[in-house]
Amino acid sequence: MNSHSIGRSLRLSEAPDYQRHQWIWWIFSLYYFIPAIYTPFSWVKHSLILVIYLGFLGLCYRITIASHARVWQPIVGLIVFTACASFVTSGASSFFPYIGFFIGFCFGTRLFCAWLSVLVLLVIALTLVNDYPAPYFLFPGISGLITIGMVGVIERVRYLSKMREKQSHQEIRQLAMIAERERIARDLHDILGHTLSTVVLKAELADKLLQQQNVTAARQHLQELHQIGRESLGLVRQTVSGYKHRGLSGEVFQLCEKLRAKGFTVEVTGEIPQLSPQVETAVILALTELTTNILRHSNGNHCHLHFDHTEEQLNISVKDNGVTNEITPGNGLSGIKERLQDIAGELHSDVTQGCRFIISLPTPESVL
Repeated sequence: MNSHSIGRSLRLSEAPDYQRHQWIWWIFSLYYFIPAIYTPFSWVKHSLILVIYLGFLGLCYRITIASHARVWQPIVGLIVFTACASFVTSGASSFFPYIGFFIGFCFGTRLFCAWLSVLVLLVIALTLVNDYPAPYFLFPGISGLITIGMVGVIERVRYLSKMREKQSHQEIRQLAMIAERERIARDLHDILGHTLSTVVLKAELADKLLQQQNVTAARQHLQELHQIGRESLGLVRQTVSGYKHRGLSGEVFQLCEKLRAKGFTVEVTGEIPQLSPQVETAVILALTELTTNILRHSNGNHCHLHFDHTEEQLNISVKDNGVTNEITPGNGLSGIKERLQDIAGELHSDVTQGCRFIISLPTPESVL
């Protein structure tokens, strides 16, 4: 919804200030009856004055509930009705401030000025035609038109501002929901993609071993398959819950144990920092993906994990001693880079002496 469409959705009945203070509006409309107090009593004339007032209330209600496209119709009706009522009582001048507010709220600045000019001329003409004293008709009619009309303009601006703010908040929530869905999809892909591939391969291998009557080896693969399934389930639960269970230190310990179980010697140096939940989740998933890459692609046997943080930057280095000529980014590394970009981080790689990845984060935004 753009600004134009917001303007076209204006309804006075939806304006917060009107809803809170509308009773004040109608109290001031009782000024209409002041001239009738000083008029000699006549059943016909005073009954007509009362009927005119009820008609005024009905037209005002029609304006408050009318759509923007049709609101001009009851406003024109109220103007004609007020002009006719002025021939019965000078109290009709108290209707013009309401007309001024309606045109100020329902129309833009240019239309408001045009309507206001025509209405001022109308008040002057009605004063002359009815030969009313200026203090009783001309002055209250024109002053009410201008001052209360400006109040309507201000109320329109405030209402549109609130509508735009509400729209902005809705768009931000929608974008946040989309980003969160993309993050969850990326996290699940990073966690389950290689795991499911491993499950399929081990299941096929166990099936072939069983066909060859090699029960011992098949049982070992099935046990490993069971362990992989349990670990994957735990990772999925941690991802959904924002990794609030073990924290970064616990996850680093688990990743090191996984590497050692596959024959790697692991060295962890530096102080593991305390991170905000969002940054911690991103770092854990990045380290999990990097560890998986080492297990799947590295031909080395040693891994070094180093944490180094200063007042300005946090660097996490993951290095193995495998021989690598070049790094071909896949979905996993691309996911890491996208995730780190969300927290103003970067991923660097180096293959001059083994394979080394460095996660860089700005310390003031990440370390609590």
